Amino acid sequence: MIVAVVPIKSFTSAKSRLGDRLDADQRACLAQVTTDRVLRAFAECEAIDERIAVVEDEAAGRVAALRKFDVMVRPDLWGQSAVVEAGFEEGRRRGADTVLTVSADVPLTRPKDILQLLKPKGPVVVMVSDREGLGTNALRLSPPVQLRLHFGPDSLCQFKREAELMGVPVKVIDNPRLRLDVDTGDDIDALDASGPEGRQVLIDAGRIRADQVKDDIWMPGARF
Repeated sequence: MIVAVVPIKSFTSAKSRLGDRLDADQRACLAQVTTDRVLRAFAECEAIDERIAVVEDEAAGRVAALRKFDVMVRPDLWGQSAVVEAGFEEGRRRGADTVLTVSADVPLTRPKDILQLLKPKGPVVVMVSDREGLGTNALRLSPPVQLRLHFGPDSLCQFKREAELMGVPVKVIDNPRLRLDVDTGDDIDALDASGPEGRQVLIDAGRIRADQVKDDIWMPGARF
């Protein structure tokens, strides 16, 4: 059984590193759009058996529920590693033989990218880095071993070391869509330059009225 986990931070507090480019309302709108695109990719991928969203608040949970995710509301957890581990542990409890995650800020994710993550035969740890080749935007564990999670700066190398210590083979996939997360102003520029799909993410974010993000209501607005 394959279980997907998506960690979702509160939209209103997400993307603080974009403060030099976007105001708080714009950041909240962009966070919702990127999250929903990742959720939709998993929802449309028939290879996934169960989907779990580990969320910080009820507003994020409502967005995940619309994409048919099981929702775990865990405001007590701090950091992506702890949030993903909570989802992985629930997957293990359900009997998963594979668990995987894609960060919620990787908006170009498509079902075929998820299938690429699932292609290498296990036992294996599969990863996709960020654009700098340092962080980790996607992670798959087959079987779902108790790998110590290290999301953040230099996490790719740390994951490799952990897997080697456990004797599990590692496969790093170079997928341009999965490598493009949205954390900084440079990432926004890269998203805009990536083509029509990337530009559509920004257009969609501009169509949400920020005071209604919590209700998942899409309204016309200005593009930023």
